[in-house]
Amino acid sequence: MKEFIKRRRLVPLAAWLAVYMALFVYQEIFEPEQVTIISCWLDELIPHVPAFVYPYLSWFPYIVVCAVLALRNLDDKDYRKAVLILVTGMNIFLLITYVWPTGLDFRESITYDTSTLSGWLMKFVQTVDTPKGVFPSMHVFATLVLQYTLELQKEKLPGWGVFTGRCFAAAIILSTMFTKQHSALDVIAAIFMFAALSWAFEAALSGRGEKVRFRKEQVE
Repeated sequence: MKEFIKRRRLVPLAAWLAVYMALFVYQEIFEPEQVTIISCWLDELIPHVPAFVYPYLSWFPYIVVCAVLALRNLDDKDYRKAVLILVTGMNIFLLITYVWPTGLDFRESITYDTSTLSGWLMKFVQTVDTPKGVFPSMHVFATLVLQYTLELQKEKLPGWGVFTGRCFAAAIILSTMFTKQHSALDVIAAIFMFAALSWAFEAALSGRGEKVRFRKEQVE
């Protein structure tokens, strides 16, 4: 177990997550002086659908399942790559949140039907989750990274498992917009950030691997 914890860098990750959450909560509690409202024309075309609160909340069990599978199945190279993408993206999000505070004004026009479970849940979620620090969407970015880890396990997971993950990922991403938790701009930015970071780390780690292989061949 100790070797597993050391090899997977779980202690440094836990320390980073604790610091990250403290900074995130601080930003949630203390209001910034100025906030940039994020919106675009696509937001006006997307209706508010309370039923999408279910896939939105499914993000929590989804990340737990994906994280456990990644810890268990990914080889060291793919695991390191996924962690670097996730940590870098979340740090970028936190930096943006502090340097350029963002927010939404969608919720002012929402009427909650608390006689239904979806309406009650939607009101509860939007009461505890303030409409600020939204760009890019961490909900979407983390989902993409975790689905990426599932894609890397295609040879170790049944086909239906990876497909189910894709369905959940798609529903979760859509739910961020249909619940009005995020603007379409937040989602698009998260997708671009994931694409850029995954490409950058893939290229960097592949290049490093080639250099190591080249040096070994020279020694031999």
